[in-house]
Amino acid sequence: MASLPHIAPNSSTDRSKKAAAQARRHQIAVACEQCRRRKVKCNGTRPCTECGLRSVNCVYEAQAGETRTQAVKRKYEDLEQSHDALLELIDLAASRRDAPDILSRVKHGDDIHDILAQLKEGENLYEAHQGGRSRVRRMLLSCLIQSTASVQEIIEMAPFLAEERLRADLLETREWRSLTNRLVSARMLSHLMLSVNENGAHPSENGYLATQSNAPDQVDSRLDTPAFFVPALPWTRLTRDDNLISHLVSIFLTTNNTYGRYVEEDLFVASMQSGSSMTEYCSPFLVNAICAMACQNSEHPAAFVQPDEFISRGEHFHDEALRLWLLEEGRASLTNLQALIILSIESGFRGKDKMTITLLAVALQMSNDLPFPPAVEGKVAADRVRARSHVSWATHYFDVRAEWSGAPFLASRTMFRPNALMRERCVLTRLNSEVNHLLFARQESMSSRDFEKAASDLKSRLLGWYHMLPDDLTFRSDLPAPVYELHGTFLCAIILLCSHTETLLPSKKASETQDRASPTTRTASTTPEAAPAPESLLYALQAARMCQHYRKTYGFKITSPFVFQTAALVCLILLNRLDFSLTYSPALREGNPIPFYDARSAFEESYRCLLGIGTRVMIARGVARMVYQTVKMTGRVMPEAATKVREIVAEATWGASDVHRISSSYPNYSLPESVNPAAEATMEALLKQWEAMQV
Repeated sequence: MASLPHIAPNSSTDRSKKAAAQARRHQIAVACEQCRRRKVKCNGTRPCTECGLRSVNCVYEAQAGETRTQAVKRKYEDLEQSHDALLELIDLAASRRDAPDILSRVKHGDDIHDILAQLKEGENLYEAHQGGRSRVRRMLLSCLIQSTASVQEIIEMAPFLAEERLRADLLETREWRSLTNRLVSARMLSHLMLSVNENGAHPSENGYLATQSNAPDQVDSRLDTPAFFVPALPWTRLTRDDNLISHLVSIFLTTNNTYGRYVEEDLFVASMQSGSSMTEYCSPFLVNAICAMACQNSEHPAAFVQPDEFISRGEHFHDEALRLWLLEEGRASLTNLQALIILSIESGFRGKDKMTITLLAVALQMSNDLPFPPAVEGKVAADRVRARSHVSWATHYFDVRAEWSGAPFLASRTMFRPNALMRERCVLTRLNSEVNHLLFARQESMSSRDFEKAASDLKSRLLGWYHMLPDDLTFRSDLPAPVYELHGTFLCAIILLCSHTETLLPSKKASETQDRASPTTRTASTTPEAAPAPESLLYALQAARMCQHYRKTYGFKITSPFVFQTAALVCLILLNRLDFSLTYSPALREGNPIPFYDARSAFEESYRCLLGIGTRVMIARGVARMVYQTVKMTGRVMPEAATKVREIVAEATWGASDVHRISSSYPNYSLPESVNPAAEATMEALLKQWEAMQV
């Protein structure tokens, strides 16, 4: 049987049928308006076939590739944006002088969004200009409060800092740069303000500035030359700029090291200049710690992490020093010991005294573990002993005279004996340590009688040491800055000792303390109506005068720990006795600051000093804020002049984020335990609590 022939399928026919089936199954996303209204099949082309055959306008509700639901959503969003734009335009027109012009543009058919974009661009330019003026004002305020200007001069100059004529580019001018890293007086700042306002300003408007700015102080450009030239490499990875590192090291050696004696200047400089990593007197950890501390007294642009933000200075060197310390893994060495002490003090300046305590504890243990070099003959061995001894608060008995220079801040040069200062500081440090131990670490079993006896003995030793200071270290207004530190340390110790004694022994009459050997109370006599003054208050009035002398001599571009501590302690002590006043005999013992006559003036001066330091140092900024909030919380009334100065410089002395920068146990001596338990009456706890309450 013959097989049937095989018939091949017609492939073209099958493809046609398949395409037709797919076409029947295809659903168009959106039909046009005409087809939807007539309820006929729409093929979705634009225009569609039906509308083309009927010669009518083909309109789609949705865009190509868009479903009807998506189209409805898009239209809703478009309407919402148009509605918001109209409301925004109405609000703008209601508050602007050019509202008729805006409505005219709408009437002529200009796009609403185009009008808004142009108006906003103009506002951004205005805000940028205002932001520039705000930056200039803040920097001028900082310069004013850091200057030698008195409370009254600050109040009189403040109105001119709000001048509309302030140029946004002022901070880039030669006149402004001449004031950086300089001792600034009210006269110098007045001269700058007059030059800024001279175009279009009337003499009557600037009468105060004109009288103050005649014959401005001359600025010596030679002060910009570093006292020591040292290389950046291999000591830090943050910069290759030798001039910057020379600038910072020079500041440290001439301002910080003269009192602290952290490093032996000649040994350190020679080692750093050698550039050798094998030297025993210099290391990257030590150099970065030194630069971190020096930055807090520098206005070099590279000292700032955030431009014009004084509190940010040196943070990069601080972080680098901590990184290098971790790499050391606790290794005991001379340079590590020096760097730890420097970094601990520097951390306290940053409002991180909890880190200070930690680093000092490590340094103390390292000092105990680090052996002293053997006492053998030869200069190298003698240098090792000298460097090791001084960092351990020992005494160097060879007396020399040296020249203290305030460069680059001022051109004054004063002779003093650094080794004599070192010896006296060693003695005072021991006495101060005993004061702290008695007040803050005494045993609960100690009776009131034993405490009174110990406090009285300690006070007599403190006063005996103070009265026996060498003539060149006794108080006078033109002392080198490091000698001011010595007097500030003493005054803080004696104030704390007297204040705690008066608090812990309330039954002891103040009159019984008047006959004690006090450099102030022996010559002070109260008015007939006034009660005998507590000694802590009398020493606070004396300390306020010392702060005033420092301010007049150096301003606050040079910041030092115990000048800050003195101003802070005086403010907190005087808060409870602002109505106190005294009369004095002119026969005051030499070697003592002549005290203020009344507590209000003393508070105004000390608070002004605290604000000046607070523009540059975080710990001072926090204490100034704590004083202000304490006044508000306790219902006290701050002296009028102090209130005005605070209001004038508020934007330069406290920011909303500053409370988060502080990690400090600094106590509030003005608050009794009934207000805040001792554990909670610390600066960090109080600031966070009061800032949250918006006190």
